[in-house]
Amino acid sequence: MRSVRWSRNTAASLTVALALASSHALAVDGKTAGQSTGQTALSRFGTKSGINSNISLPMTNSANLMQTVNGATSFPATLNAPSSAKFLEVMIQPSGTGDLQQVIVSQDLNTDGAIDNVHTVPALVSGVCANGFISCTAGSWSNCKYFTWATDADGRVTEAPASVTDLGGCYCINSSCGSNLVWVNSAIVLKDIGGGIVNAVHTSNTQFTITNVATDITTITYYGQVTTQTNNAASSVSAFASSPTVSTLSGYYNNWPQLTAARDSAAISQSSDPSSLYYLISNSGAARNAQGKASNCTIDRVGRVDTTVKSFNDSGNSALCTDHLVYMRVHKVDDLTYQLEYLDTGPGGPGAAHNNCGGSPGGDGWHVVKTVTVSTPDPAKLGKLMAATFNMNNMSGGGCNSASASVDGVINGFDTSVQTGIVCPAKGAQGVSFDWSYFFDFKEDAYTEGVEDKCAALATNPDCRLKDEDIDGVVTSQNFNPTGLTPLPSCKDFPGQVGTNKICRDWWHKKRTYVCDSEQYDFSDVATRFGQVVSSASDNTSNLTFQDPRLGPTGWSIANGSINLPQRDPASECEVACKTRIAKTDTQVTTTGTVNDMRVPAQSYDIFYKTCIGNSCPVNPGEEILIDCQCINEFAEAATVIQTLRLAGKDNICSSGQKQPMQSR
Repeated sequence: MRSVRWSRNTAASLTVALALASSHALAVDGKTAGQSTGQTALSRFGTKSGINSNISLPMTNSANLMQTVNGATSFPATLNAPSSAKFLEVMIQPSGTGDLQQVIVSQDLNTDGAIDNVHTVPALVSGVCANGFISCTAGSWSNCKYFTWATDADGRVTEAPASVTDLGGCYCINSSCGSNLVWVNSAIVLKDIGGGIVNAVHTSNTQFTITNVATDITTITYYGQVTTQTNNAASSVSAFASSPTVSTLSGYYNNWPQLTAARDSAAISQSSDPSSLYYLISNSGAARNAQGKASNCTIDRVGRVDTTVKSFNDSGNSALCTDHLVYMRVHKVDDLTYQLEYLDTGPGGPGAAHNNCGGSPGGDGWHVVKTVTVSTPDPAKLGKLMAATFNMNNMSGGGCNSASASVDGVINGFDTSVQTGIVCPAKGAQGVSFDWSYFFDFKEDAYTEGVEDKCAALATNPDCRLKDEDIDGVVTSQNFNPTGLTPLPSCKDFPGQVGTNKICRDWWHKKRTYVCDSEQYDFSDVATRFGQVVSSASDNTSNLTFQDPRLGPTGWSIANGSINLPQRDPASECEVACKTRIAKTDTQVTTTGTVNDMRVPAQSYDIFYKTCIGNSCPVNPGEEILIDCQCINEFAEAATVIQTLRLAGKDNICSSGQKQPMQSR
C-alpha cells in the first residue's frame, strides 16, 4: 500500500512538474513569438521609406497593393480621389472703416493643382450673410446694396444683385456696428464668406466634396475631392455593406430631405442592435451623464397662419318687366358694398334697354335687386373676397320660356353682364317672376406667432453659463464671450388661403450651448483602496504580494493578494551611447561679416550622440570619439548650450564701442 501511495504521489509530482514546464515553455514561446512579430512589423513599417511604400502608396495609388504584415496577402486599399492642392481660397482685407475693402476668391476649376480663376469682389463688404453680402457706404449702414454668391456653368464665382429678402444669416461688420469686428472675429467672417461661396459652387457642381479647411487671420483655404471618381469600399467589407453609394451621397445635396429620412432610418435600425456604434454610443455612460457637462438647446420663433371665413347670403323672390331679354351682373360700389342687378331689353340687346317697359330705373339703367354690405376687414389680417355669386332662378312669364342663371363677380368680373337665357318672343312687354339669392365668401388670413423656448431652464440655472450662441447662422457668442456680431432682421413667407404673409423679425432661430457644473464624485474610497494596495506591494522577483482593502456593509476588510510574475530578462539602466565630433567649415555670413571673422578660433565641430551597436560606437570617416560606449549624462553641457542660445538671442553690447570677436571657449 505504501508503494501504491508513493506511486500516486510520484505521479502527481510529475504531473505538476510537467504542467509548470509546459507553462514555462509556453511563456517563452509567447515571448519569442511577440518579439518575432514586433520585428516583422518594424521591418515593414519602422522606417519612413517603409511607411511610404507599405501604407502611403497603397492608399493613394491603385498601382500599389497593400499587403498583410507577413506579406502573404495583397489587396487594393486606395482611399483617395482626384483632388486639388487648393480647391478654393478666399482672402479678405479689412479697411479702417471696418468694411472689407477687398475680397479675393481664387479657384482651381479643373483640380490640376493650379489656380485657374481669380475673382475680386468689385464692392466694399459691409455685412456678411450666409449666402451673400451687403455693400454700403464705407463705415455706415446707408445706401446699402445686396448681393448673393453665384457661379457660372464652369463654376467661376461671381456675385449677383439681390434683395434683402433673398439673403439670410446677415450681420454688420463695419464701424457703424462696433470696433474691430472683423479682426476680433476673422475666423467667423472667413467661415461665413467661404461657406456661402462653396455653397454656390456646389449648386453648379455637386461632384466636389470638401476634405479639409485651413484658416489664418485673413485667408481661408478649402481642399476638395471629386466624389464621382471615388471608390466605395463598402462592397468589400461586409460590416459596411449598407453604406450609401457615392452617387447617393452626392444626391443628398439636391435632395436634402432624403438625408433626414436616411438618418432616421439608420438610427431606428441600429437602436435595437447592441453591436452597432449608434447603440453603444447612445447608451454609453458619457451619453447618459452628458447633461451634467454641456447641454444644447434652441429657441424658436414659431409662426402660423389661420384662415377664417365670413359668409354673407340671402334669398327672396321678385318680378320684372321685359320685352325680350334679361341680363344680370354684380356691381361693385366699393370694397365693402356690392349691388345685385338686372337689365331688361328688347330684341336688340342692351342697346334696346327697357323697350316697352318704361324709363330707366337708375343712372346706368340697371335695376337693383339687392344691396350687399360685407363687414370691414381687419387691417392686421390679409383679407380677400373669394366669391360673390348672384343667382336668378325659376325665371318664367306669360310669353317667355323658363330659365335660371348665375354670375360670380370674382370669377366673371364685377360689372360684367351675363345673359340669363330667358327669351320672351311674344309681342310687347312681358311680366317675369323669379327667385333670387346670393352668396358672398370673404376669407381672412391671420398670422400669429409664439416663442418655443427650450433654453429657459438652463438660462435660469445659476450653475450654468452660456458658452456658444448662434442666431440665424450668426455666431453671437463663442467660448463664453460675446463676438459683437448681431444678426440683421430677416423675413419669412407664411402662405395662407388668401395669399402669402411676408413676416420680418429680428431673429427666428437661436442655438445655444450651456456648460453647467458637473456632478461631483467622491473618490475617497477609491483613494483609500489604491493607496493601501500600492504602499503594501512587495516584489520578490517571482511574485508580487499586496494588501487589498474592500469596503463592505460592515466596513473595511483587508484581503491578501498575490500575483505570479513571469521570468524577466536582464535590462541595463540606460541605453549605451557614445559621443563623437567631426570638424566643419562654417561659411555663414551676417551683417557684420563672415562667421570665421568673428569667432576665435575659427575651427568648429559638429557634435553627435549615437546609440552603440554591439557595445561598439558607429563612427564615420573623419569622426572622433569623445566618449566611448557607456551611460552618458550630459545634462550640464545641455544646460550650457541652452543658456548660450538664450543669450545669443539677446542684443550684444560692446561697452568699448569697438567690435570684439566672441571667444568660443
